[in-house]
Amino acid sequence: MKWWYWGLLWLVPSVWSAPLVVAMDEWPPFRMMQEGQFRGLDVDILEAMAERAGVEVTIRRYPWGRALSFMQSGKVDLMMGLARTPERERYIDYLEPSYYQCRPAFYGPPEVALRVRRYEDLRPLELGYVLKSAYFEPFDSDPALHRHGVPTEQQLLGMVERGHLDLLIGTDCQVDYALAQSPARLVKAPWQPEARVNLYVGMSRAAGRQTQGVALANALASMVKDGTIERLATAYRPRVKELH
Repeated sequence: MKWWYWGLLWLVPSVWSAPLVVAMDEWPPFRMMQEGQFRGLDVDILEAMAERAGVEVTIRRYPWGRALSFMQSGKVDLMMGLARTPERERYIDYLEPSYYQCRPAFYGPPEVALRVRRYEDLRPLELGYVLKSAYFEPFDSDPALHRHGVPTEQQLLGMVERGHLDLLIGTDCQVDYALAQSPARLVKAPWQPEARVNLYVGMSRAAGRQTQGVALANALASMVKDGTIERLATAYRPRVKELH
């Protein structure tokens, strides 16, 4: 047998044992930078899932939009906190089941948020959202709404607080936490859509790490079933003032 063939056989295990590259950006309480490292619910879940699956992972920080592009090209292997959309399903394998559920909600100063009691009340307002995020229909594709996309929720909070936008849309499990940690006077609007945002772990199809994906999916399913994720999530659930 050729010497180079044996060399290839020796290289294959090292490729498969290479750590999975996990793309993250800040999204409290799921992903937060503390002393130069990511902390938060997604990190807790990722570490427990990887340990059960016997898979090594390494986290790299990328802006949300760039991380999705890298998932499409295979430059990164995995992302956490993904909403499921038909567009993303073309290049992402979603690990079942969903590990967390949030609801979209609108936030703003009390004098504005109080007026939002049905979907139609959004139409005259300037609304902020995070680019490349999926919330609910018809909001995501409604041409009649005045929507303004920015890269991060933190920018949205600042723009609404300063009066540059009337309201922002976000997922309640994230924005509620952010407001509980800040002096911002923003509150949640009384009307909230019935839609749910299921959060998934996603594997890049182009990265070719399907074997590790199966192991992670099995670990994730067991963590949902035995209550591990529910226990981890308890520490990250603040209460935020709502208007009625």
